[in-house]
Formats: sequence, structure tokens, C-alpha cells
Amino acid sequence: MLYTHPAHWSDELIKTIAECPKVARYIDIPLQHISDHMLGRMQRETSGDYIRDLIKRIRAGIPGIAVRTTFIVGFPGETEADVNELAQFIEETRFERLGVFRYSQEEGTRAAKMEEQISKKEKEQRWHRLMKLQKSIAADVSRSYVGRTIRVLVEEPGVARGEADAPDIDGRVYVPITLPVGEFVDVEITGFEDYDLMALPVGQKPATRKVAKQAQ
Repeated sequence: MLYTHPAHWSDELIKTIAECPKVARYIDIPLQHISDHMLGRMQRETSGDYIRDLIKRIRAGIPGIAVRTTFIVGFPGETEADVNELAQFIEETRFERLGVFRYSQEEGTRAAKMEEQISKKEKEQRWHRLMKLQKSIAADVSRSYVGRTIRVLVEEPGVARGEADAPDIDGRVYVPITLPVGEFVDVEITGFEDYDLMALPVGQKPATRKVAKQAQ
């Protein structure tokens, strides 16, 4: 399930996903921020406490779920305290997949007319801070897969995708080039590199490399 709005989730939806084996244990839920100050300015319909409780309910109700989210830094009026709160939330929540975008002042939008626009330099610093934090978390998530057997879909020779990997956005699973394309295969994870998992003999390099279109 991709691009779901946090305000539209319900306990019924969580229960339905948990009980249906045909639904991938992967959800994309763009949260944009966690600070009540920023959520209000963004008109996001939810509070920080609501978001924290929702993520807890989703993880408790759907064991093994992988949660992807995205945040925006540099939205007009964002303070250092807002960024600190967001960084703490990311560190505590440890999302399996996470992207960060820099706010872009688009002509004709409500936000473009707001005061307290953030400088390009400051937006860049905030983006690098959060992405550095998430890269460390992502390494821990990938490390937790080593030694496990997971089901993947082989999409091209040597390149596969797991249940928690959206096409062209998330990482990939590199597999032996001999595995049949278009088939589901159970593979053992032997290592990882950045956001990608390896299901190859230890020391063997992937036969090909792919790069996600969207930053992790």
C-alpha cells in the first residue's frame, strides 16, 4: 500500500491487512513532520501524538510490517527545535524505509507566500543531518536480515526485490544471475551494502548494479 494518508488509517484497516496473506507487509505513509508546530503550518490534519500512537498500533497489529515514510525539511517557519524533535522521532521510531525532501518554494502555492522562508543552505544542512541519521538506522535494519531466508521476486538477471522494497524507490536484493527472471524465490541473505541486501556467496560481487530513482 503506497502513499496512504495518516489521517485515513483505522483499526479496521490494520486488522484487514494483518488477516490477509495477499497484502504485502509493507506500507508507505508520508508523515511530512512530527512537530505540532509544523504539522499545523502544513495543514496535515494530524498531531504528533496521533502519529506516534498510529505507528505503534500499526506495528503491534501487523507483526513484521515494514514502514516507509517521508519527511520535509525547510518548510517556512521550521525552527531548530522542530528539526531536533523530528530527528529524535526518527531515532526512536527507526523506520525501515525513510526519505527526506527539501521544501521547494513553488510559485502560486500557499506556502510560497508565507513569511520565514528557510535559506537553501539551511535546508541542505537539515537534509544532510536527517539522511545521515537514517543511513545508520538503515544499516542496522539491513544487518538484521543477514542469516535470514526471505522470498524475493527476480526482476532481471541478478537483481530481485523483497516484500519491503517498492520498485525504483527502495533497495534491492542481489541474487545469483542464474535464478529465473519473473519468479518468486526463497534466498538466504548473506550480507548488505548501504540499502541493498546480498543473497550471494560471501565475497561475491553483484553481476550488475541498479540505483534507486528516489533517495532513501
